[in-house]
Amino acid sequence: MPFKSPLLGDLGGLNTIIMKKIILAATLLFATVALSAQHKLTIQVDGIEKMKGRLFVALYDEANFMKKPVYWKIAKVDTQEMTVTIDSVAAGSYAVSMFQDVNDNNKLDMGSFGPSEPWAFSNNAKGQYGPPAFKDCLFKMDEDVTIYITLQ
Repeated sequence: MPFKSPLLGDLGGLNTIIMKKIILAATLLFATVALSAQHKLTIQVDGIEKMKGRLFVALYDEANFMKKPVYWKIAKVDTQEMTVTIDSVAAGSYAVSMFQDVNDNNKLDMGSFGPSEPWAFSNNAKGQYGPPAFKDCLFKMDEDVTIYITLQ
């Protein structure tokens, strides 16, 4: 039913135009809010002893910890300290795991008592007989965050 203004009378097709503009404005507002909820994670890494290979970095949420990363990145190791950034991280709780693939075979090599290549988790957490629990590695992303990790 067309909108009838007491002052302007029947506005006819103006109803459709007004509704389309309201829907467009609401969609743009939602998109702006969704994009503003994205944050930048900066990871400062030290403890790099060998300037070779690549650094494999994985960002996990709790549901997929040590199974499927929300985001991953590979960076060439060329200095003793590195900065890895992950843009557009949604607000939430996360954990980081990383390892330095010194021999470039695309995997974390294991020895008799655990990893034989340098590795680390956020909060420099360590597990007993395996990886640490998510709660020990957890950090919150509700703004841009910088974390510091030392390779073991």
